[in-house]
Amino acid sequence: MGNESSSPAFRYRKELLKLSWRLVLTVQEQAASHQASRAQSHTSDLNATKADGKSALSISLVAGKEGIKPFHEDFEASFFKYCPDLKTKFPSNYSLVSKMIQSFISNAIECKDISKLARNFGKSHKQHQLTNEHFEGFASALVDTIQSRLGKFGTIELVKIWREVTVGLVKAMQKEYKKATK
Repeated sequence: MGNESSSPAFRYRKELLKLSWRLVLTVQEQAASHQASRAQSHTSDLNATKADGKSALSISLVAGKEGIKPFHEDFEASFFKYCPDLKTKFPSNYSLVSKMIQSFISNAIECKDISKLARNFGKSHKQHQLTNEHFEGFASALVDTIQSRLGKFGTIELVKIWREVTVGLVKAMQKEYKKATK
């Protein structure tokens, strides 16, 4: 199996993961940019309201328009469908979760050792009494989020590859979590 990483199929898979992850992150950057411009627009609308006496209703309509959500918000919504019991245990700063996920995935794509990240995860989550279902929910929510952000580029084959990657990540996380809770 030593030549597996040099095989054309392996290199193709790795490039496909890199490109699709870049696409997911591009959507993430667009969401952040959209949120920033929406916040700026909302501030401008508030200032205009003060100046010309527009109703507060127009402000709430502008602020309530649906936009692109950041990765961690989409992930959170998906994850809590699978694991609603963890909602109260989830950090209030969801962007930390997004950064953790991005680190895990980037390292997995590059075939770097994720054991240190998994160990940190295990130590920081040992008090939460996680079950196999929680880990499975994490993997499913992660694939769901990636698939939705890939849109029409999220082919069946690509989603299968992502599922393999997330299963590998979750197994490493689960292994370290079990070590940390002993």
